[in-house]
Amino acid sequence: MLFKALCPKSPLGLCRRFMGMSNTFQPAMDATTALARERESRVLSIQSHVVHGYAGNKCSVLPLQLHGFDVDFINSVQFSNHAGTVEYLTPTRYSTVLGQKLDDVDLAKLYEGLSTNRINNYTHILTGYCGNVKFLEKITDIVKDLKSKNPDVFYVCDPVLGDNGRYYTPKELLPVYRDVLIPLADVVCPNAFELGELTGLEVTTEAACLQGIDSLHAKGVKTVVVTSGVEGTQTHLRCYASRAEEGELDRYRITFPRLHGQFVGTGDVFAALLLVNLEDSMGDLEKSLRRVLSSMQALIKRTSEHAKQQVEKNPNTMCELRLIQSRLDLLCPIDCPQIMIEKL
Repeated sequence: MLFKALCPKSPLGLCRRFMGMSNTFQPAMDATTALARERESRVLSIQSHVVHGYAGNKCSVLPLQLHGFDVDFINSVQFSNHAGTVEYLTPTRYSTVLGQKLDDVDLAKLYEGLSTNRINNYTHILTGYCGNVKFLEKITDIVKDLKSKNPDVFYVCDPVLGDNGRYYTPKELLPVYRDVLIPLADVVCPNAFELGELTGLEVTTEAACLQGIDSLHAKGVKTVVVTSGVEGTQTHLRCYASRAEEGELDRYRITFPRLHGQFVGTGDVFAALLLVNLEDSMGDLEKSLRRVLSSMQALIKRTSEHAKQQVEKNPNTMCELRLIQSRLDLLCPIDCPQIMIEKL
């Protein structure tokens, strides 16, 4: 059973994991080599945070650190647990969410401390969930400052607005993302709903998706990955990716298996792994996406298997990604042969 082969708890599974599974990725002892790798890379990650479970920075920081990135993280909110709904057999969510929200003044003070001490030296920026317009505007000020300080700083923007036809952040965030923040980004990774809101298109078909991607390229974004929501089937999902640089345009249609269940935080893991793999591949979008999606398939499969066991015992446990248990797959993914990448 593939799940057992992926599970690092079993010596046999670990052995199978590193030997002869695929020629696509590096073989044996790759994990040891990867963990010993030293980088001169530091990420500023501004996202949400949960005390229990996984969402926002709780999803992004671990994959980045596993791959040797130093991470300075600012939490836009600090909640007891996530506020999302998990879809597995029946919708499940926590009954209560309590915590605090950082405002723009708080964010400005934190960044002032970094600047005053001259420790705001970053090679990468990653931003995700933000629930306040003024906070998002302050993020744009920070990104502009870091870009002026280091024009080569690499910015990955996940423009979190909503999904499946509805907002779960204030609509007032839209013009800030669309007109100010996205033009500063090197990589943008919206879902289909977010792409539609950002471009004014109804993104339900491949043609509309590609048109929306072109609109973001026109704003100066070099790499766009539309993570979900376009022309899926009962058995497979699709995402689309495009890189425009120096007059060349590379587009990809990526088809991969639909696994059972929808879990909070997958987009946050995806964005972090995309940052990692684009750096490691020197911008090779096809190679990066294959590695990212192979990691995601293993993570979601393990989470789905766990949810199946917990569905009647402890629905709250079922709500959470098996991120720690999947750390080997985040670091050294096995090639998933069911992932099909077509150049358009």
